[in-house]
Amino acid sequence: MKSRYLKAKNRAEKSSIVDEIVKVVGYNRKYVLQVLNGLVRPSGNNRTRKRKMQYLEAAPVIQTVWRALDYPCAERLHPVLLETADKLAKHGYVTLTPLIRSQLSQISRTTLGRRLSKWLSEKPAGKTTRSSKSFSRLRSEIPLQTYDWDEQRPGALEIDLVEHNGGSSLGQFAYTLSVVDIVTGYSRRRAILGRGQQVVFQALQYILDAWPMKPWGIHSDNGSEFMNNHLRRYCKDRGFTFTRSRPYRKNDNAHVEQKNRQYVREVVGYERYDTPQDVE
Repeated sequence: MKSRYLKAKNRAEKSSIVDEIVKVVGYNRKYVLQVLNGLVRPSGNNRTRKRKMQYLEAAPVIQTVWRALDYPCAERLHPVLLETADKLAKHGYVTLTPLIRSQLSQISRTTLGRRLSKWLSEKPAGKTTRSSKSFSRLRSEIPLQTYDWDEQRPGALEIDLVEHNGGSSLGQFAYTLSVVDIVTGYSRRRAILGRGQQVVFQALQYILDAWPMKPWGIHSDNGSEFMNNHLRRYCKDRGFTFTRSRPYRKNDNAHVEQKNRQYVREVVGYERYDTPQDVE
């Protein structure tokens, strides 16, 4: 059909060839034109090749070594797999045949990772899982809303952190905690090193203790530095309304974002600051 299409003398003849292909094969018309003009290769029958499972004889030994080392990931297990198997065989925990030893030395890290992903670990869920569930539950208890556009009561605060990482998020670096009253426009900032919950909370408490009017509301983004029990308990004890923005909607925190530009970026810039002296 491609040969006929290239030999066609006019547009009407080419169009009829395309119509015939679309009718018989059922392909999209644009795709047919791309194939006939050599822009893409035609798709064939993508049959999945069935491969015989490899390293079956060594699988029980790999599982024993994995369990003995407290279920490490493939990246940590692979370099010591054969060495540990030899030690276990010496004490009678596994039996190593020439075939099994050969498979243990030949298995790649990628293949080992695929095997481990299919085996269930007996290790209990770690702190990370519990922390993630706890964080999600805490965040769900904080209302998702913004201040009214015509709010007239001073004390409605927006808070945010500005990074000073110089373009790299590796390691620890300084942040600026920025607080603004959306009604009066009054704002304060404080530099901190890192964004640990306790550090951020102490800096916020320092700013609010010197605030010229009584706050009644605190609005933040969804960062873990704000979604924590320190700030939640602080707001509850003082009768503050604690709310959060919609994810990935910077306009929900528009007032503090504007102050970040005006009083942080235009003054401090985008360099990296990562020492206590920089923070001071």
